[in-house]
Amino acid sequence: MDNNKLNDVENNDIELENNTNEINESSLENNETNVNSSPDFDFGFIITRHVNSEKTNRYWNRNVKLLRTFYPRKQIVIIDDNSNQSFVKPFHDYKNLITIQSEYPGRGELLPYIYYSRNKWFERAVIMHDSVFFHKRIQFEKFKQFPAISLWHFPPQFFRCHFENNLRIAESLNYSGAIKKMLRSKQVSGCFGVQSFIKYDFLNLIMNKYNINNLVNVVTCREDRCSLERIFAIIFYLELKLIQSVFGDMTSLHIWGKSFDEYINEAPVLPVVKVFTGR
Repeated sequence: MDNNKLNDVENNDIELENNTNEINESSLENNETNVNSSPDFDFGFIITRHVNSEKTNRYWNRNVKLLRTFYPRKQIVIIDDNSNQSFVKPFHDYKNLITIQSEYPGRGELLPYIYYSRNKWFERAVIMHDSVFFHKRIQFEKFKQFPAISLWHFPPQFFRCHFENNLRIAESLNYSGAIKKMLRSKQVSGCFGVQSFIKYDFLNLIMNKYNINNLVNVVTCREDRCSLERIFAIIFYLELKLIQSVFGDMTSLHIWGKSFDEYINEAPVLPVVKVFTGR
């Protein structure tokens, strides 16, 4: 894929190259993809959205358009976290799309877990940010043996960040002693962006066991949401002894720290790209 195709992404039609799952990007934002109106509820996608400009409005539109290309029958749920609605504009009448306006502003990455636990939209969910872009169909079916698994992880040395705040957040949960012990051990990889592939039944188990709903009272800013990356990773580890992720160590990938503009101007070399935006 060359850079010109990516730069022209908003002006033409989508095609698939050579019957593979690679996208020949010509349009993601101005032409609708054919979608079977009958959704598949085996698994679906939950996207956290925060729009504060015309540029960030492009994120979720691109995200959804790419998902529709590779997963035309999967339901997509958008959890909107306090967007400036004057900038929110869908580029299409997207099918099989649910939008939830959150009543908990600023809770960000926590919100998909809160709302999914209340609404069994599908058996399993891919939970991700609006700034994640799929350029290939990932066979999440292969990960069904995991009740939960991070999409990306980061190494244990990053647990030194936000340490006192991590302890404060942990204190609001059941089994806080076990969680704080793991925080101090710095032996668990973090759940990058609190993004995961998770089963509904397992989510409800940990929501009830650890009283995760209580986090809406203590998570209110970006630093708190960074602490969630550590807290959720530890809960996954305590329940599953799992330190793996679907896509690997985010800090070792060339996309680490890349902006949306850099992504637009470079041909993606990974099947899934996350851009960094700092909202």
